[in-house]
Amino acid sequence: MSYVIGIDAGGTKTHALAARLDGTIVGFGSSGPGSYEIVGIDPAKASILDAITQALEQGGESADEVELGCFALAGADFEPEDFDLLIEAMENLQVCKKVMVKNDAIAGLRAGVSKPYGICVIMGTGFNGAGIGKDGTEIRYFSQGPLFGDVGGGAAIARESLFHAMRAYDGRGPQTVLMQMAMDHWGAADMEQLARILYWDKSAAKKIPGMCPKVFDAAYDGDAVAIGIVRKYGQEAGISANAIIKRLGLQHDEIEVVLAGSVFKGKGPLMLDVVNSTIHEVAPKAKAVTPKYEPVVGAVIIALEKMGVVFEGQVSANLDASVPEELRRRDK
Repeated sequence: MSYVIGIDAGGTKTHALAARLDGTIVGFGSSGPGSYEIVGIDPAKASILDAITQALEQGGESADEVELGCFALAGADFEPEDFDLLIEAMENLQVCKKVMVKNDAIAGLRAGVSKPYGICVIMGTGFNGAGIGKDGTEIRYFSQGPLFGDVGGGAAIARESLFHAMRAYDGRGPQTVLMQMAMDHWGAADMEQLARILYWDKSAAKKIPGMCPKVFDAAYDGDAVAIGIVRKYGQEAGISANAIIKRLGLQHDEIEVVLAGSVFKGKGPLMLDVVNSTIHEVAPKAKAVTPKYEPVVGAVIIALEKMGVVFEGQVSANLDASVPEELRRRDK
């Protein structure tokens, strides 16, 4: 029997799935970081191999039966440099007959759309955005930070909350509950102590992204400054989606814009409302959606489609019935 494998390897974890060509998932594996940019190529390969081995053993398959592997990898950014390196590294694992490497954003997109094309905006700690056109054309942002035009993500939202908290304290900005939230977050008695913690304690920076959910809490409770922050980044998500929509010529289509990442799990409907209103300026029939599955499921779908499988009907039903519960998204 023939199988495909899908892999999603990022900066904190690696997931792998094995599936039959009828869409049924037969094995799942999970391991540590698989981004070569963060841990190095050999440790990344080790994590990826570990996850794949688990998935194949769980399903009772051997690598000889795996026709194709779709490796959705963080760090697969620039061609040919990243892709040549990663394709060779994945081929050296000898876990499948054919290897295809995709940026992890593409798998996140495919995990969230009901058709083979659409748009994805990802705001986790950082930012990414991607799109697939009707003809299969793929577009991605560089996703390397502000110097590359990227705006968004939990870390950016959290830093902006600190910016406004400090200005509320020193009088340059309006008062906001974010000031007290920041003090509570770092256990500071007052803003003077918070400033000293942020300046002297180098480990304090690791807690900055944790402020992001508090911004959404404050906005939901009516804090004007927090509302402004959520609106700003919701608009940026919409602007990012719109640029890809126009480049792919999808302005007049009923397309899905997948909103993936922890930022879009923030409390309240404001972010989603702003994204929808922004994309409707360019694509009136578009709809912002949250992904149904984790990105590794998207990698499996891509592998199946590459094998010529039409992902609809019974194939889609088989996959949905067999997806492990931990890979189903619970976004609201």
